[in-house]
Amino acid sequence: PEVAPGEVLVEVAASAICGTDVSIWAGKMPANIPVIPGHECTGVVAALGEGVTRLKEGDRVVLNPVTACGVCHYCLRGLTNLCLSGGLRGREVPGTFAELIGVKETEAYKIPDNVGFAAATNFVGLYTVVYSQRKAPYIPGGSVAVIGQGSSGLLHTQLAKVSGAARVIAITRSKWKLEMARKMGADEIVPAGNTDSVARVKELTGGLGADVVIETAGTNQTMIQAYEMVRPGGTILQFGIGPSTVEGIPAQAYYFKDIAVIGSRAGLAEDFGRAIALVASGRIDLEPIVTHHFPLDDIQQSFEFIESGGDGGTLRGVIQIGEK
Repeated sequence: PEVAPGEVLVEVAASAICGTDVSIWAGKMPANIPVIPGHECTGVVAALGEGVTRLKEGDRVVLNPVTACGVCHYCLRGLTNLCLSGGLRGREVPGTFAELIGVKETEAYKIPDNVGFAAATNFVGLYTVVYSQRKAPYIPGGSVAVIGQGSSGLLHTQLAKVSGAARVIAITRSKWKLEMARKMGADEIVPAGNTDSVARVKELTGGLGADVVIETAGTNQTMIQAYEMVRPGGTILQFGIGPSTVEGIPAQAYYFKDIAVIGSRAGLAEDFGRAIALVASGRIDLEPIVTHHFPLDDIQQSFEFIESGGDGGTLRGVIQIGEK
């Protein structure tokens, strides 16, 4: 691609396979086809457009996956994640499963030298986690239940603990993910499926329920569990992208339990800065989140592998492009 004024050319090192990428590839999510897929990307600045001052050639960067117009109602109020004309790389605009990509200087953020390119693709997930948790009250000193311990759930577990939660309860069906959650700071682990996870969370919180329930799985069942698991006066942070409609939501809980339900979509530029600082300081570890690496030539097989659920030990698959 040609580099326009105010843009940088990035030589892509690694781009992770996100669930959104798989949904587009499988035809489950609309996109501007034909399009180069991919949006969770790291690389090296290879060339500078006219007027670029913040970055230099050779800088290691992570890219913001969200594009924004900068002039609409929401952009002018700093809410670029809600841009009326914005889009997602790999869906509305060309994505990152490519050797080179041109982006605005403001869409690339320098990453610490001690974080590998593959692990650093998780900054894209972490910045959304940072954005969502700073919208939720009660985390410092409170009890936080995290439903689902995939890559996002594990990041939520880590961040809740380093943010001062008194008790972090990790909930998932997978035994090995529970053990990983404990290594990443969970105080309690609760297996889902064969046990009553709602009853166990209430037992661990003096019969009240958690101050904050973070739902990351995005299923009908787990979204309903969040309403049952939160204490009266507590908060549900709905992070997982659920189905278009959810049956069984207890609508009267808004009144009788006096709860707050907070949505969360992507994040803002400032959240990249917060996420990068957390990793640079050693308080958040991104390395264990990546479990599989694939060459760009095998991208078809890698998508099939991820869509099928992986091999029983899969969290994140990353396409290695420029970084060996």
